[in-house]
Amino acid sequence: MLAKTDFDLLSLLEQLIIPDWGDLIGLLPLALVFGLIGPVLSLLALAWVHHRLTRRRGKVRIMDLEPVPASTDASGEILVGPNVPFCPRHALIYPPQATECHLDHEELMVRCPVDETLRIARQQVCRACGTKYVLGASQSPVTVRRTGRPPQGGAAVA
Repeated sequence: MLAKTDFDLLSLLEQLIIPDWGDLIGLLPLALVFGLIGPVLSLLALAWVHHRLTRRRGKVRIMDLEPVPASTDASGEILVGPNVPFCPRHALIYPPQATECHLDHEELMVRCPVDETLRIARQQVCRACGTKYVLGASQSPVTVRRTGRPPQGGAAVA
């Protein structure tokens, strides 16, 4: 005769050899989530973390150009090239598209590239020779400021 422990062993083997197919079909969505979608999402999360840790961290910051002091000659005359706005009172050279002094809000002056006469920066036509031009048209209005430094030794070491 069969003992009670043999009966438990046979019922356990019966469930393993001849499963209840209805219950197994009900577990297919869980198997799909844990077996396929879970690993794919895990790999995507790992790739994102790897990218965040190893990416270059350089960021572009746009800055406004500041006026710089102009050089003067022995007689005190400001030495400025053509099409460069400058303040004659404070001897400052401004960015290409500036039209007024940031200290006293006076009009900036510009030297004509053709006949070297001075004119107000807002005027687009020289009154002496008739040359028409726009301040800063050939220069980029955006200046990029570097915040980070290259590694010690840089690429020349490699």
